[in-house]
Amino acid sequence: MKLTISTQAKTAASKSRSPYRRPVKRSLRPRAFVMAGVLLLCLLTIFFIGQARQQLPYEPLTLEEIQQVRAAAPIETPLREGVVEAGLELLGKVNYFWGGKSTAEGMDPAWGQPRLVESEGSQSSGTTRPYGLDCSGFVAWCYIQQGFSSQQVEELVGYGTWNQWDRSESISFHQLRVGDWAFQNKYPTDQGNHIGICIGFDQKGKPLFLHCASSFDNVVVTGAGDIFRYARRPLIYSCLLYTSPSPRD
Repeated sequence: MKLTISTQAKTAASKSRSPYRRPVKRSLRPRAFVMAGVLLLCLLTIFFIGQARQQLPYEPLTLEEIQQVRAAAPIETPLREGVVEAGLELLGKVNYFWGGKSTAEGMDPAWGQPRLVESEGSQSSGTTRPYGLDCSGFVAWCYIQQGFSSQQVEELVGYGTWNQWDRSESISFHQLRVGDWAFQNKYPTDQGNHIGICIGFDQKGKPLFLHCASSFDNVVVTGAGDIFRYARRPLIYSCLLYTSPSPRD
């Protein structure tokens, strides 16, 4: 008996034997979810790094904490030690005053007296405030207390942060010594600046700075926070013969 196979059956059999398979469409959703997750992780990382920078220590140390820091700090040359000790004499005693300078030896009788802020560039410009020092004026005053004349301080130290930047050289934070400086911004800049003097180090070895700060309206000692970012060594230390250590009480 002869079997006959219909054309439809042959076609079906041929398709069943064919190696070709119709491509299956894969969903793009899992890949999109992974990419979104990676992007979110990156954004969170940037956010938390920013938060960590904002939370760097920038609160004034207490007098007891400052005394402990100074006792543990390496003994330096007489000029470095003298600059720091002079600055500490003004701790909590002198208001911040934009453009405030002084060539007085010791306390300036003008400090605390109402005076118009004549220098431009500050929110306090044009207002009347108790006279005091700005950050660079404070640094310059500390060197005047070491017996330098006003002209010598102008030549060797400077009375503005831009002059003080020019009269110092770049160092790393690991190279900071007592009496070295730190700045907020790198010159040239149009964002203003701030300067402080290193007085020692905390228990973790982080430098601590003495400065006249507008944010605290006084002379304080703080950590670097997000303020002091550029370490500098004053050239005055290398051009003068202050090499012998100074004993500390």
